[in-house]
Amino acid sequence: MSAEGTAPPRPAKRRPDRRARILAAAMDLFHRNGYHATGMDDIGAAAGITGPGVYRHFESKEQILATGIRTAVGGWLQRNQDILAGAETPRAALDGLIANFVESLIADRWVSAVIMRERRALAPETRRWVDEAERVHIDAWVEALGRLRPDLPDEEARLIVHAGLWMCLCAAYYRSGVESAREAEMLIGLVRAALLRD
Repeated sequence: MSAEGTAPPRPAKRRPDRRARILAAAMDLFHRNGYHATGMDDIGAAAGITGPGVYRHFESKEQILATGIRTAVGGWLQRNQDILAGAETPRAALDGLIANFVESLIADRWVSAVIMRERRALAPETRRWVDEAERVHIDAWVEALGRLRPDLPDEEARLIVHAGLWMCLCAAYYRSGVESAREAEMLIGLVRAALLRD
């Protein structure tokens, strides 16, 4: 009790971030049903609010899609930078990039499918951002592979990296994703073997 004889106020219970709930619900719906088949009312219902309530957090459905993609892909790219900066060997750098990509596809399983299917729904500015993010991502892999296999011409390294990335993307797209630690390890091993000829 306080000096005046009243109990101190209770801290307000924090609700999960509504914007984050809306974003997660929308990305799941875009993944399952498609961007064009998903309405703001659907997103609101999945997030536990009314459809019009979504507009307090996002101006449009396209803004939700762009925010979801930028958030997830931006996280991947930041982790890539951290891996490259902290890796003690070229092999550790490449292994880290591979593991990060596979783990990201598991954590954000909707991202690759939504980007592949809904790219046309993105505003031109967001589409350009995605194109640039993909270039930066691929360049990081090509650089890491080049350090391990200096014998490879840049064009060949780029081709091998594209093949490795598509292996991951196809696995994530098939059956809605990589679903177990065993599958993730298998995929990491396949990509590593393709890149390094282990």
